[in-house]
Amino acid sequence: MRRLLVILIALVLIPFTPILSTEYAHADGWSGPQSTIVNRNGRKVIQLCDQGGCRTTTPFFMALNTQSIPIGENNWSYFNYQAQLAAANTAAAEMNVAPMLQVNLNNTSNDFIDQLAGQLNQLNPRPYLMIRMYLQDAPPDANPMVMKDLQGNVRDDTNGAGHPWTFDEAWLTYQEQQITRVLNYMNLRYPGRVMSLMITYQNGGEWFYRPYGYNDTTHQMLDWGSKDLCATGTDGVNVCSLLPWTNDAGTQPGPRGRHSFYLNDYSSSAENGFCSWSGLPASLVSNCRSATPTERNNAVPGQSPPASGASRGTVLDPADINSLRAAKYNQYMSARTVAAITRLLAKAKQVTGNRILTSVFYGYLYGLRTELAISGHNDLATLVNSPYVDIIGVPYSYGDSRHLGYGFVGQGPPDTMRLANKLWLDEDDTRTLLACAPSNCQPIPFQTATNLWDSIRLLRRNLMTAAIGGRAIHFLDLQGYGWFGDPARTTESETLWGNLQSVFRAADKIQLGGANAYQPQVAVFVDDVSANYQPALTPAGENSYAFASDQLSNLVDDLTRLGTPVRHYLLSDLTKGNLDLSAVKLAVLPNAYAVSSTVRTAIDTKLKTPGRTVLSLYAAGYVQDDQAATTTSMTALTGITVAKGTGTPALGQNYSFVGQTGGPGYPLTPWFTVTDPGASTLGTYQAGGVSLARKTIPVAGGSWTSVYAAAPKLPLAALRKISEDAGVHHFAPVGDIVEATGNMLMVHAGSTGVKTVRLPQTMPRVYETALYPSDVEMCRNCSQLTNMSFNAGDTRVFRWTSPPRGNFELLTGSTVEGWAVDVDLPTTSSAVAVYQGGPAGVGTYRGDFPTATNRPDVNSYFGTTGVHGFRFTLSGCSPGTQIHVYALDPEGGTGDGSTYLGSRPCT
Repeated sequence: MRRLLVILIALVLIPFTPILSTEYAHADGWSGPQSTIVNRNGRKVIQLCDQGGCRTTTPFFMALNTQSIPIGENNWSYFNYQAQLAAANTAAAEMNVAPMLQVNLNNTSNDFIDQLAGQLNQLNPRPYLMIRMYLQDAPPDANPMVMKDLQGNVRDDTNGAGHPWTFDEAWLTYQEQQITRVLNYMNLRYPGRVMSLMITYQNGGEWFYRPYGYNDTTHQMLDWGSKDLCATGTDGVNVCSLLPWTNDAGTQPGPRGRHSFYLNDYSSSAENGFCSWSGLPASLVSNCRSATPTERNNAVPGQSPPASGASRGTVLDPADINSLRAAKYNQYMSARTVAAITRLLAKAKQVTGNRILTSVFYGYLYGLRTELAISGHNDLATLVNSPYVDIIGVPYSYGDSRHLGYGFVGQGPPDTMRLANKLWLDEDDTRTLLACAPSNCQPIPFQTATNLWDSIRLLRRNLMTAAIGGRAIHFLDLQGYGWFGDPARTTESETLWGNLQSVFRAADKIQLGGANAYQPQVAVFVDDVSANYQPALTPAGENSYAFASDQLSNLVDDLTRLGTPVRHYLLSDLTKGNLDLSAVKLAVLPNAYAVSSTVRTAIDTKLKTPGRTVLSLYAAGYVQDDQAATTTSMTALTGITVAKGTGTPALGQNYSFVGQTGGPGYPLTPWFTVTDPGASTLGTYQAGGVSLARKTIPVAGGSWTSVYAAAPKLPLAALRKISEDAGVHHFAPVGDIVEATGNMLMVHAGSTGVKTVRLPQTMPRVYETALYPSDVEMCRNCSQLTNMSFNAGDTRVFRWTSPPRGNFELLTGSTVEGWAVDVDLPTTSSAVAVYQGGPAGVGTYRGDFPTATNRPDVNSYFGTTGVHGFRFTLSGCSPGTQIHVYALDPEGGTGDGSTYLGSRPCT
C-alpha cells in the first residue's frame, strides 16, 4: 500500500492538483477476477483468473444500457433476455468467448446497484461485469463553469441549469470517492465477477468539450443543433438550430455572420493550469493568459468576428503569437482531460488491488470533423501510454459504416493500442431488425438493416473486422429495447445469435505466427498534435464541414474500399521501437501539418526507406517546432518542392493517371501547388498548376517514392492506383472491403458480381469459415479463389493453413533440443522426425520423437498453450555425423506436410 501511495502521488497530473487524497479504500477484500490483457495466437485477448482458474477470452461481449426507458419503468425484461441470450451463446468452451457484460449504470446509488445485482445474480452463467459509470454528478461545493462566446462575452451557469463543474480539485476528489464507493459496493453485491470499469463524462458521456451555445434567458448551456441556439445574420434574419460548422441552419452556403457562438472552459482553474503547464513555450510564459475564442478560431490574424463566412485559414501559424497561444491552449485542454482520466483510473486500479481492467471512451480523431480542434480528444498518445489505461473505446463511424457494402470504420487509430499491449474497443450499436416492429418497421436513425439476413451480414462484417484487426467489440442496445434480443421475438433473436456463434469459432482460429502469415501493406499515420493547430469551428468558412470530412473521415472511409487491408496508427507511433513496418509498402500521412523535429526524424528513418511509398496530403509539414509555417518545411517533409498559391483558388482537378476529375469543390487558405521539376505530374488544377505529383528520391540502399496531394480530397480510383504502383497486394477489386492478417481474410462485397479473390501466395489449404458451424475446404495448393459469387453486402471469411514451424536449436553430444509447433493446431503436441547422415530419402531414419518438453517462451511467442519442446538423446551418434530434423504435421496425411528444421553435427 505504501509503495502504491508513492506511485500515485508521483503522477504528473494537472497543475491545479497539488496532491492526491490519502484516504484510500483497502483492496484486500476485492473478490473480482485478476483481469489482464494477454497474447493468444498472436492476438490481444482478455485473461480472467479467479478461484476456478484462468481462461482467455476473445474480447466480444454484450453491453446494455440501464439508463433506457424500460429500466426507468422498472421493466428489466429486455435487459435480462439479452444478457441471458449473450451468456448462453458465449458459454461454449470451444469458442473461447467468456460471458461478459457491460452495463451502463442508470445511476450510482446503492439502491440501484442493489436492483442491478439482483438481476445479474439470477443469470446462469453469471457474466463477468464491466461497469460503465458516468461522472456527471457534481460535488456539493462545485464552482460554476465560466465560458465565453466567440465575441469573448463571459457566460456562466450559476443557476445549475447546465453543468456546474469544471476539472478542479473538488470535482476530481468527489469523483474518486464515487468510483471507490461504486466499485466496492458492486463487488459486495455481485461478488467475484466485476472485471472492468469504464468511466465516461461530458456531453454524450465521452469526454468532448461542449456545449457550444448559451441561452441568456434561461441561463442554460446549449449543445450543437439545439433549437434554442439562434443568431441574427447580416441579412437581419434570425436562424436557429445552428451547427458549429456552419453559419446557417445546415444549408450551405447560407447567409453569413450567424456564427456567434463558441464556448469552452475559461474557469480560473483552466487558465491557471494552462499558465503552469509544462508544455507551454517560453514565448507564452510572460503575461500568460488563456487564448481568446477569437484567437482559437482564426488563422488569419486581425480578422474580427462575426464575419465567419469567409475563410479564416486552415492552419494556425506560430509566427503570430496569438495563433501560437490558440494552438497551445487547444493542446493543453486535451492534456488536462487526459490527466483527469488517468488520475481517476489510477484510483480504480488502487481500489481493486490492480485486479480490474480500466477503460475510457476517447480518441475520436476520425469522427469529430470540425469539432476535432477543440474537442479535447487530441492527446491520445499520452492516454495510450498510461499504465492506468487498459482499453480505449469509441463507437464505429456514423457515416458509410452503418451501411452494407462499406467498411467497418472506427473513429480513431486502433492499431496504436496493440503497440502498448492494450485493447481498442469498438462499440457496435448496430440497429438490427429487432430495433423496429416487424409489422410496420419505420427505421430509426442510423438503422439500415430491417431484416434478419442483413442484420447478420452487418454484424459478421463488424465482428470479423474487429477480430482480424486484433480489437475488442461489444454490442450496445443503446435504447434498451432489445436490438440484440427481443423476448417477444425469440426465433429471430436466437437465429441471430446462432449465426454469431460461427463467427466466434472463426475468430478463435486466427493465427498470426504461421509460416504463411500475411501482414497488411498499407498504414495510415494520423496525428493528434496537428489537430490543435487548426481553427476551432470554421477553418474553411461555410465549407468547414466538407473540408474536415475530406481531411480524415472521408479519406478513411475510402481507404476501406481499396481491396486490401489498412492499418491505422498515431503519427507519434513512429518513434516507438516496437512498431514493425517491414510489410508496409504504402504509408499515408493525412494530417501531418505540425510535425516536430523528433517525429520528422522518425519519418525520415522509419518511412523514407527503400521500396516504400509515402502519400502526404495538403499542408504536410507546414509547421515545425512552433516555428513560422513555411513551404520550405513542407518540402523537407515530402521531398517535393511546394509553393503557396495566391488569390482565391479553384481546387477542382484532373487526374491524368486515372482519367478522372475531382478534388475539393471549395476554396482553402492557404492552398498549395507543386513546383518541383523533378516530380512527375499525376494531377493538375483545372485552373492551372500541379496538384498531385510523384517523385522517386534516392536513399541509402535504394530509393523511396513520395506522392504529394496538394488538396485533401483524392478519388478512390486515385488511391487504388497509388497503392497498386506502390506494389501493394490487392485481394479483391476496388470497392470491396478487405480485412486480413495472419491466416485469415474477410471480403465484404461492395457490389454484386462474380469475383476472383487473390491470395498473397500459394496456400496449402484454404477454408471458408465464419459462415458454417464447421469450416468448408475450398481448395489445396491454390493462390486464388475464382468464380466467387457475391451479393453486395455479403461477408465471406477465408482462412489458410501453414506447415509446422520450429527450430533445431542444439545438439550437445548426442542430445537433440529445440521446439516445433503447428499453428493450425497450436495447443496440440506434435513430433519431429530425425535422420542421421543425410536428409530424408538419403540418411538413416532414426525415428519420430514427441514434443514432450515445456517451452513457456514458445507458448508466449505464439500466444498458445501445450507442450512444444523436444529434448532427447540419440544413441550411436559419432562425432561429425550430421543429424537432420523435421517438424511433423500433427494432422498427418491430411495436413500440410513436414518442415525441415536443419542439421547439426554430433560432437
